[in-house]
Amino acid sequence: MSLKFSLHSLHGGVKSIDEIHKRAQRAEELGYDGIFLGESHLSSIDSFQTLASCAMLTQRVLLGIAVTNMVFRHPTVLAGAAASLNEISKGRAILGLGTGDGPVYTQGLKATPMKQFEEGVKLIRHLVRGNSARFPTGEFGISFTIKKPAPIYVSAEGPKGLQLAGRCADGVILGTGFDLRVFDWAKNKIREGTESAGRDAKEVAMVAAGMLCVRDDGKEARRIVRNRIANRAHHNFRFTLETVPAEELNGVQKFMAGFDVMKPMEDRVDPDLVNDYLVRRFSIAGTPGECIARIEELKAAGVEHLMLTPARKVYHESVEAFASKVLPHFRSQA
Repeated sequence: MSLKFSLHSLHGGVKSIDEIHKRAQRAEELGYDGIFLGESHLSSIDSFQTLASCAMLTQRVLLGIAVTNMVFRHPTVLAGAAASLNEISKGRAILGLGTGDGPVYTQGLKATPMKQFEEGVKLIRHLVRGNSARFPTGEFGISFTIKKPAPIYVSAEGPKGLQLAGRCADGVILGTGFDLRVFDWAKNKIREGTESAGRDAKEVAMVAAGMLCVRDDGKEARRIVRNRIANRAHHNFRFTLETVPAEELNGVQKFMAGFDVMKPMEDRVDPDLVNDYLVRRFSIAGTPGECIARIEELKAAGVEHLMLTPARKVYHESVEAFASKVLPHFRSQA
């Protein structure tokens, strides 16, 4: 199976739908396999509506939400939206779900408890597959035609989330980064979930997610992604530090202690606390040759799909450079 490459946060920092459309079309032209949008209501154009419009302008790329939550949208609303997007895009939609992050906290709300979250994932997956569910007033399901169910992915970093995904999701968006030891750890946790539910681990797709920056100067590429990695790393380590090597634990603890989730994205932590370990773990950043070498390691370990978030300041440069200097290496192997 050939390695898939998707772009994430197509609308990060972009306020114009025309610009988003250009990015989506360009991603398809350059040979990327998918585009994923984060869900940050009020600060970004609605992801479902945006992807529906992108579906009209593209033919091939996957169209994914990565990720939304059940705090602001009821599971039945999410099921209907995912099924609708999948119909509009002729089977190219993916719904990514999380318990809730930045937008939830900044409004003084709480993330969805794991038990309730699992129930919601199961309900959404049940409904998008054309089944009805029992509610206090009777049985209801999606009444419009569903030609193909939209796959339901869970964004997970901690052991409980990974096991949950193994029990009831179609796929996992791994926020654990690109450390191969952690990738193996995550696979084992997902397998524990699939085994407990009597499922085959092959039923659960895995998408490794992280930052991307491609430059002729590798040090400059890693400097650029340093700030943007902070939020991703903090989200990961809220759940567990068991994936951090002993020699890196002190640095990660200092990073966590200095992080303030209530501040703007770029100012949540002192950049000096984002050390080299965090940069390497949560990004593919460097020269084209360095990026190819990192991805070859991941591919050899069994990674089949990468979701890459280009640094905002050099979004276009990274998208173009990766497509022209990195992608051809892997397409020639297909």
